[in-house]
Amino acid sequence: MSPDYTPIDCHFYDLLEAAATQRRHINLQYFNDLRQLCLGSGVIDTLFIRDKVEFMRLKSGEEIRLDLLIRLDDKPAPGYADYPDFSCGC
Repeated sequence: MSPDYTPIDCHFYDLLEAAATQRRHINLQYFNDLRQLCLGSGVIDTLFIRDKVEFMRLKSGEEIRLDLLIRLDDKPAPGYADYPDFSCGC
């Protein structure tokens, strides 16, 4: 994976911040470091910067680069609006 970080849209960051502040359980779709599609859920523990790259840490301890987020609940991340929703409505 390219180490180049692409800053995320401010409005999408605001959604992440609101979910973290409210300690709301969220559903996520994102790419991991190997560019594999991952589905996850949890509560955001914190948003932070490491080596000029923004991350979120879930309460589970999992860390996700913000520019690899595809979807937060039913909201697609900017740049992924045309990406299919792989969540299950089950």
